[in-house]
Amino acid sequence: MKLFVYVFLFLLPILNYGFKKHELPYSIVISKADLIVDGTISKVSQNEYEFTISEFVKGKSGSKIKVSIWKEWICDPRIKELKAGQRLILFLEKTASGNFAPINDSTGEIYIDNDAFISIFLPKEFSNPTVLKKGISMFVETIKVYGDLNDRFLQNVYFVSNKSIFEIYRMTENNQFFKFLVSNGVSHYIVNAPAIFQLNN
Repeated sequence: MKLFVYVFLFLLPILNYGFKKHELPYSIVISKADLIVDGTISKVSQNEYEFTISEFVKGKSGSKIKVSIWKEWICDPRIKELKAGQRLILFLEKTASGNFAPINDSTGEIYIDNDAFISIFLPKEFSNPTVLKKGISMFVETIKVYGDLNDRFLQNVYFVSNKSIFEIYRMTENNQFFKFLVSNGVSHYIVNAPAIFQLNN
């Protein structure tokens, strides 16, 4: 029996690797999103919650929307229990039923308490909601993404900028999250007009 336990403990890291969550870069999450909003949960039911929007960052909808509750699993647990009054920033795709669903589960659902993010797994560039929302707006206004955003390996995904590389550099000095998006979601600059970036896998 001891041997079985030792073998299991030895193999556990290998077994867990197969259950690792597939992370999407936030540059892709933002580009895929039909709606990016800041607001609070107003009501929770079994499979969805009602969300009251206080600010639209990308896209438009009614001020109250229904958001599907994604299923937790071992490599993607929920940070906090969903309950009325909880503030979230959501990155959402519209579903066939007309509701919305967070993109890449926990990636698309960011919890906020006292105007600060509470997930220890978020990068340090997620300094506060104001900086995050401003960085998203700068990205959406400056960069368009082309290619198959549903391709798991993101092959042939291109970022096209309406500003020069020098203007983008200046913009990165003004917003930490925009700098994070440009540095981590986008790789090398291809000399062309307009500026074109390609995702680095």
